[in-house]
Amino acid sequence: MNVNALPWLAVIEKAGAPALRVAFSVAVIIFLFAGYFVWRRRHQFFDADLEVENDVPVARHSREETILFVWSGLTLVLISILYEVWST
Repeated sequence: MNVNALPWLAVIEKAGAPALRVAFSVAVIIFLFAGYFVWRRRHQFFDADLEVENDVPVARHSREETILFVWSGLTLVLISILYEVWST
């Protein structure tokens, strides 16, 4: 990296930190509310569907676990980014 670019990079980083803090805070809050919404309506989303062939309880449970694992992983990533943004 060019040595002359380092002071500009420091200025951009300091100026962008508050915007990043707000953006990731809002993103984490929205993501947590989305997870809460899915959890509250999990029976509507993942219960038996008479129109689906071979809709056994194991398949429904597997779909629910898949959504939960992906949501948990993305939540952990967002929280770690939020921690890094707020700790600078």
